[in-house]
Amino acid sequence: MKLEKIRVAVLSVGDQQYPQDRLGEVISRVRSAISALPCVAEAVAATIMNDEDATRAELALKDQHFDAIVVNYVSWHITPFVMRTLKHFRDTPVLVWGIGGRTQNGKLDAPAAAAGVTAIVPLLKQMGYRYEVICEKPDEALRIEACDLFLRQAAAAKAVRSARIGLVGYADMGLYSCAYDKTLVFDRLGVDIEDYYSSEMLEKMDAFSEREVAAVIADIHRDFTFTNNIPDSVLNRVCRLYLAMADKRDQRGLDAISIKCVNGVTKMGFNPCLAQTLLADKDVSVICECDAYGMLTGIMFSRATGQASAFVENYEVFDGAVLVGVCGFIPKDFVDGDQRIRSANLGEFNTGISNVSRMKTGKVTYGRLYQAGDAYRMFLAEGEALPSPKWTESGWAEPTPDFPSVLLKPGMDVQTYLENVPGQHIIMVYGEHLEEMKLLCKLLGIEVDRV
Repeated sequence: MKLEKIRVAVLSVGDQQYPQDRLGEVISRVRSAISALPCVAEAVAATIMNDEDATRAELALKDQHFDAIVVNYVSWHITPFVMRTLKHFRDTPVLVWGIGGRTQNGKLDAPAAAAGVTAIVPLLKQMGYRYEVICEKPDEALRIEACDLFLRQAAAAKAVRSARIGLVGYADMGLYSCAYDKTLVFDRLGVDIEDYYSSEMLEKMDAFSEREVAAVIADIHRDFTFTNNIPDSVLNRVCRLYLAMADKRDQRGLDAISIKCVNGVTKMGFNPCLAQTLLADKDVSVICECDAYGMLTGIMFSRATGQASAFVENYEVFDGAVLVGVCGFIPKDFVDGDQRIRSANLGEFNTGISNVSRMKTGKVTYGRLYQAGDAYRMFLAEGEALPSPKWTESGWAEPTPDFPSVLLKPGMDVQTYLENVPGQHIIMVYGEHLEEMKLLCKLLGIEVDRV
């Protein structure tokens, strides 16, 4: 996973009337801990204890760029002093971190950092800052893990805002849930979605030499189990599509890519599933059907958790669970056991290669970004992935492929899920990552649904 490094301002704030040696000790510990965090490229420090300090800090920092600011309260602080600097960083994520007092000789020495914290938080809220609060208890160990979580999500937010997405086609099958507002995406998230002609992909596919294609085919034979005979002609075309999409990914520095499938690639006689399988990992979000908001969700999940994310589709509803799966595409990190592929046919055109690997089970976090008026919201929850029954999607030729799937216990009753899930695709990662995703959404100005 590409670790996004960020530049952080650490504002150590207190009051000159409190013991400076005691406050200095705390300041030193906090600064050292922050500087050592893996996501911190540089920590620029300033101490503000009085009016003169406030002037110096503002002059030193106001024209610099920071990806996050930590306002570390080591005691009570007069709010206008630190706001002289913060007013220059209205769009920068702010962590307000209060340090608790210390018990000495049976008596609590309280420098009243909580008073400073509760004095500034209402102001930050009123002025629209994106912030998080840590307020330690007396004698508590330094909450550097909570600070690390915040800074990692600030780094994730930076990565999302600088992401580049490529679409080959638009809203496959005319699906409304795959449509998107290009201007709103750029306005709210700073992401510009690029689109490419399908004919460009065809030209790229034909441009690769047989030697280049053979090298990919050799990798597939090494890494995948073939469960039936896959025609060489189909394997050749799928590998060419992979090379074309990978070339576009590398050429444009894409963080996500999607291509029109049902009304696109399959008209050429094969599906893009294996090509997408080869493309998808922790650094590249891949989804079917030109689902732009699904790709954005995938980028968010991967950047927030450091893991590969993938989409699944709702197929059937059971008591307490939903059968979710995908018709032939799954990243390696989602596979339980061997990666398995087979030649499979659906309808008149599609004689392609489907990934029929078994999906992992266990705790999952899932969700989907969606547009609500002139803003974005996130449908988000934790659930559990259980083994799926043997099933097949109607229309596939016998012997039908076993698609990657699980039974999703959605962490809410199924009726609530059905009435709130904002599309047929949801994005999933393994593990419990609700807090990371909630914090990332907060820093990006995205409201999370309460379901």
